[in-house]
Amino acid sequence: MPNQYILKVACPDKSGLIAAVTRTIAESGGNVLHLSQYTAVDIEAFFMKTQFETTGDFDSAGFRTSFAGLAERFRMEWSLLDRERRRRVAILVSKTSHCLYELLLKHQDGELDCDIPVVVSNHPDLASVATQFHIPFFKVDPEKGKAAYEADLETILRDYEIDLVVLARYMQVLSGEFAARWERKAINIHHGFLPAFQGAKPYHQAWAKGVKIIGATAHFVSEVLDEGPIIAQDVLRVADTRSVSEFIRLGKDIERKVLYEALRLYLDNSVFVREGRTFIIP
Repeated sequence: MPNQYILKVACPDKSGLIAAVTRTIAESGGNVLHLSQYTAVDIEAFFMKTQFETTGDFDSAGFRTSFAGLAERFRMEWSLLDRERRRRVAILVSKTSHCLYELLLKHQDGELDCDIPVVVSNHPDLASVATQFHIPFFKVDPEKGKAAYEADLETILRDYEIDLVVLARYMQVLSGEFAARWERKAINIHHGFLPAFQGAKPYHQAWAKGVKIIGATAHFVSEVLDEGPIIAQDVLRVADTRSVSEFIRLGKDIERKVLYEALRLYLDNSVFVREGRTFIIP
């Protein structure tokens, strides 16, 4: 049975990149199944996502060594991912359940290619939801102080060998140190259309400004609150007669949809980051 890999490449644009990458794959015994590429002319950056299959005697370590020389020549940022290895995702929540339910139901239906081995919260309220899906639930205590409670959180993430953290309406500001350690490995859903309306009450801010649309944004967690690279967004048109509480109610549907889409794109290896912004290459 052939194994399948995903090779992701980002680098300055230059003639011959596609040929060089596909030749290296072929010389290593790989057969390209799918290739997507895009050149962002504004910043002269090249992106490529290649799915290829191999025979049983494929030497992944040898391929990495061989490809490293090519990557150095073209100044590539690159990664090789074995499609057989499922990422392990931890979900962080507070008291609001709609995003948690969305991810767990999509996962249960086979629409998220990952394992979800643990749910962590700063409140006990959603323990019963995790129990419904037979997932261990842990409560961390921010009252201990940020350093102490984040140490507890890190212990849980390490014990469960977590690859990616998803903040599903986790209403705690993580430290810059935590964000740096989990750079490009932590996704947050913000209940507002960034970069406008940052902070804890974006619907209140939007209502006060008389907006005609409300939205939600899934982005990578960064050291600066609500300013990480944006992965997915969506909006909904609202009438001036809607109240703040109606904004909040309507926004829940956008939030769950956007967070699921961001996680799906990440697990599909379609998210590239260059110069502080994302590029989605299907």
